[in-house]
Amino acid sequence: MVTGVGGNERYFENMDFHARRVIAGGVPLYPGNVDFVSGSTFYVNSGVAAAGDGRSPQGAVATITAGLALCTAAANDKLIVMPGHAENISAAAGLAIAKSSVSIIGLGRGTARPTLSWTAAAATLSITAANVAFVNFRFVNNFADVVTMFDVSGAGDELLFESCQFTDTSTILNAIDFITLATGVDGLTLRNCQVVGKSANNDSFITGVAHDRIRIENCQIQLDVAQAAVVGVIETSGNATNVWIKDCGFRSNVDGALFIDFNGAANSGLVTNCYFSSIDVAGGISDGFDFTGGHFFECYVAGEPDLFGIIGGGTGPYVNA
Repeated sequence: MVTGVGGNERYFENMDFHARRVIAGGVPLYPGNVDFVSGSTFYVNSGVAAAGDGRSPQGAVATITAGLALCTAAANDKLIVMPGHAENISAAAGLAIAKSSVSIIGLGRGTARPTLSWTAAAATLSITAANVAFVNFRFVNNFADVVTMFDVSGAGDELLFESCQFTDTSTILNAIDFITLATGVDGLTLRNCQVVGKSANNDSFITGVAHDRIRIENCQIQLDVAQAAVVGVIETSGNATNVWIKDCGFRSNVDGALFIDFNGAANSGLVTNCYFSSIDVAGGISDGFDFTGGHFFECYVAGEPDLFGIIGGGTGPYVNA
């Protein structure tokens, strides 16, 4: 059974009639099945001439904040954000998500995906509720030295980013940190995401204290400009437990790059089938990882000029002669 909703978006009901998927141009935009029985669906579009009730693409509300106001916490509601939607975040908690189990799903591809832009150094997107998901969004720094893009605190467990891009506008319109996790926030997951840092002032993509169940898979995390001060691309100041980082590529364009920096003494988890690139292969091997208690399997480190990766394993990478 197929029902049209506007544009190229269609809802396909599967053969057992239990769930539906959001499809655009034949490509699923939301992982797995989306159950439209257990929650409500609202639409967001900054291009609407006059805001409606949010219950159809033609009657979309103009902002994510307005869409969140329509949602009910813990009801598995969805915000469908239309292609070309754009918003600026210009203050601390300029966009605040305090309702649990809300999925914010962008439509469109490439630069036509919904775009959120940070336009002040102190601007943040605040997440204080559990089970929030962002799918198919662009997150763009458009101000000098944005302190942190995402401030995740309180009950902000089980946050998911799927098929999202995090990027700086230029070498001077940039983030310092991209995602900051407060103590006690667990279950962060990133899948199929791209991170492109363009400034010497980039510090960490993810920074936090002690966390359980960080999972990062099939992501590209690339800092194109040498950091002014070498900081862990993913780092915690306490234990990171039950970590799984898999099928990812890391690039840090600096001598002695520090890729994964979990500073506890009782970490646990795996880094599997990942690739790490810096300008100094020896420094990458000796300095690139601090993961006491964790293990690396089938990981490779490479440096310039034109070197093949060398395999690492055990509690830290080493040359497998």
